[in-house]
Amino acid sequence: MRHRFHILIIPFLPKIQTMTTPSERARSLVWAGAFLVELNKDQSLPLGIRRTAAVIARHFPTTLDIKRMASAPFPDVEMGSSAELADWLKEYPEGPLLDSTRLRFPEEQPLPKSKRKREY
Repeated sequence: MRHRFHILIIPFLPKIQTMTTPSERARSLVWAGAFLVELNKDQSLPLGIRRTAAVIARHFPTTLDIKRMASAPFPDVEMGSSAELADWLKEYPEGPLLDSTRLRFPEEQPLPKSKRKREY
């Protein structure tokens, strides 16, 4: 009995692109962690966004985790020098997500007295 094999051709498959270097992967992780810190501490953002940033940051790799990944036998990330790390973080005044970073879970802020409804 002969089997026929059909080749399935998907004409519009998106090209899968990977980052070009392990250093870029590490930098992206550092930036994302620092961005979560910024989101959590920005009082002008809605409470839900700040809370979500705190929840995600609890499980996100810190700079120490990234350094450990970079020192693995076959690293997918590569950490640069302290100077390079400082350069990566110049856009993030709150700094990177470190092992010592403790983001508090944001709570509702009470309205100022001038904006409260008067009860009669």
